[in-house]
Amino acid sequence: MKLRRFATVLGLLVLVGSLTTAADSLDLGMTVTPGKLEVAIPLGTTFNVPVSVQNTSFSQSHILASMVDFGVAPNGDYQFEKVGSREFSLLKWAAIRPREFDIPAGTTQQVQLTVSVPSDQKLSGEYAGIIFFQTRPERHGGAVAFSARVASKIYETIPGTVKIDGAITKMTSTKAPGGQSYRIAFKNTGNAHVYLRGMLMVQKGSSVIEQIALPENMLVERDGQRVIDVKGKALEPGSYQAIATVDYGGKTETGGQITFEVR
Repeated sequence: MKLRRFATVLGLLVLVGSLTTAADSLDLGMTVTPGKLEVAIPLGTTFNVPVSVQNTSFSQSHILASMVDFGVAPNGDYQFEKVGSREFSLLKWAAIRPREFDIPAGTTQQVQLTVSVPSDQKLSGEYAGIIFFQTRPERHGGAVAFSARVASKIYETIPGTVKIDGAITKMTSTKAPGGQSYRIAFKNTGNAHVYLRGMLMVQKGSSVIEQIALPENMLVERDGQRVIDVKGKALEPGSYQAIATVDYGGKTETGGQITFEVR
C-alpha cells in the first residue's frame, strides 16, 4: 500500500525546559516565522533563509539568537547539543546575523541565516538544526526571573538523494494493571526525518479481539529510533497474536508480529 509522507508545520517553543506548540508563543510576547522550514540546497551552494522575529509584548525586548544541533530520543524527548556534535548537523555550515538585538514593542526584526553547503559528493539526505531566540530574563513579582525562548527548526536536503525508509525492529507484550501493554520499536533506516502513525491488531486464532490506533505524527529523526507504547483491554488466558503496521511515509508500510501467552 502506498501512503503519503506527512509534513507538519509545527514550530517549537521552549519555556522553562518544556516543549509546546508555536500557537502558544503569543502568550510569551514573541513569535518566530518560520517555526519550521524544509529546503533543498544543491552541493556547493550558499542559501539565505530569512527568519522574522516579532515582539508581541507591550515593551522592548532584548533578543539573543543561538544555534544548536538536536535529536529526538526514543520516548520523543528533544535532546539539544552544541553545533557540530551530531553527524548530520546543518548549522555547522551556517552563520546568523544579527546574533543579538533590541526589538521595540509591536515590531518585527528580520534575521538572516546563511547556509553554505560544501561541494562534497559524499553528502546525501537531510541535515538539520534549530535556531533559538531567547529574551533577556525579566523579574516579575519577586525574585523569579522569566525568559521566553522560541525556536525555528531548519531541515535541508541534498536534491535527488533523499531516501525514506524504516522498519519495526522489535515488539513485546506484557500484562499490566487493567489491561495488556504493547511496545513497538521503530528504526528510521532512511536519511530524512519521518512521522509515524499506524495500527495494532490483537487476534486470538482467526478472531480479531481489538484494534488499537497508534499515536499520530510521532517524529523520528534521521538515524533515530522511536518506542511506541499502547495499552489494550484485559485478555483472558490463552494464546494471542499482536500484529502492528506502521506508516512512516515511505512507499509501503512496515509491519511486525508476535505471539504471546496470557496466563
